[in-house]
Parts: sequence; C-alpha cells; structure tokens
Amino acid sequence: MEENNKIILFNKYDSVIEANLVKTKLDAYGIPCFLTNETVSSLYPLPFMKGMEVRLYIFEADEARVHEIVSEDQQGDTQND
Repeated sequence: MEENNKIILFNKYDSVIEANLVKTKLDAYGIPCFLTNETVSSLYPLPFMKGMEVRLYIFEADEARVHEIVSEDQQGDTQND
C-alpha cells in the first residue's frame, strides 16, 4: 500500500447530522470517505460523552482538498449570517 493511500481521521463531530452533511459534500466531489460511531452517537446524543463522536475518515492523499471544501462551507456560513 502506498503511503498516500493511508486512511486518516479528518474530524470528529458531536452531531450525526453535521457529520453526514460533510460526508455528502465530499461524496459529491468524488472524495471517498466514511463515518464511524454514527449509531452510537444517535443512541446517546450527549455532547459530554467523549469518545462517542462521529468520526470522518479520508485518504491522506485527499486531505488538502478536503480542507479546501470544508473551509468553503464554513466561509459561506459566515457570509450568510
């Protein structure tokens, strides 16, 4: 396996909805990714339960592009306020 094909943790989300929105956006750009802890976070939606966050994983080679895409969304949210 090449080093840039390594799977890395990109971010943790307290909200299943927020995590799925980011995943859907990445899917639309053709960037492979997956979530873990979705079910646990849905069953126990308590922000103080550390370790239960929904985790988004990506390929290391896509990290820079994912940062660009996610920051575009955050800038758009700020402009809409």
